[in-house]
Amino acid sequence: MTILEASVSRFSLTVDARDTITLMVDNADNPWGRRLHDALDFALCAESACVVTPYERVGMEDFRPDAPTRHDVADRFVADVLDKLQAEGYTTARTVFHETSSETYLSDGRTVTAVQVHRPFALVGVEYQFSREAHSRAVRYGHAYADRWEITGRSYIVPAGWYLVGEIGDYTSELVGVAGMDGDPDGVVFELEGFDASECAAGCQACGARWLAYADSWHFEPDDCDTAPWDFDDADGIDETTNTVACPACRIGRVGFMIF
Repeated sequence: MTILEASVSRFSLTVDARDTITLMVDNADNPWGRRLHDALDFALCAESACVVTPYERVGMEDFRPDAPTRHDVADRFVADVLDKLQAEGYTTARTVFHETSSETYLSDGRTVTAVQVHRPFALVGVEYQFSREAHSRAVRYGHAYADRWEITGRSYIVPAGWYLVGEIGDYTSELVGVAGMDGDPDGVVFELEGFDASECAAGCQACGARWLAYADSWHFEPDDCDTAPWDFDDADGIDETTNTVACPACRIGRVGFMIF
């Protein structure tokens, strides 16, 4: 069983949501998730990220701001980048699940999206600039295209296939990792040991008493032992260094936590 390290404080009993996404990536079927991760990160950071089909010849004129072949997929959020890639016919995506930090023992919310890349693609970063003449046209007519541009970078080729994209955040999203999958990943994460972060086991090192809590509850019931239930809110002697609390049963030992 995979156990994630619990973090304990007076008002918190959690595991790092980032660690659960890392666990998903570490259990990927293939290494190609890194390619999609880098491409998405590229699109999130670039001023303009044009999607191109690999091995097709493109020139500077293909990246003119008014060129019909220019397809910019840069955006601030992963979901918006994926929507733009889908509009161009490269991908389809569906949300596998979205959880807030109040639903499990997670430090933050998390979102996992299943993405199917239908055909390989790469992204080309382009920076657009306005000359003095272009600025003058913009002032005169209220709009003008940039008349100078340069290629600033290029992503690796993202192969066709299935991927799981992991993000964290309750209110804003942060891309954490992408797992490459050999087939449709429907239900895969729910079978991943330790990923749920929905069950918490507590045990005393001295008296051997054990308790269990479920679904983000801080109420611990005895786990096949003769001791009383207790609530984390009532715990004494919280030690954030060792992530333990004083044992409510024997009052001598320390209780540690495992979340899975």
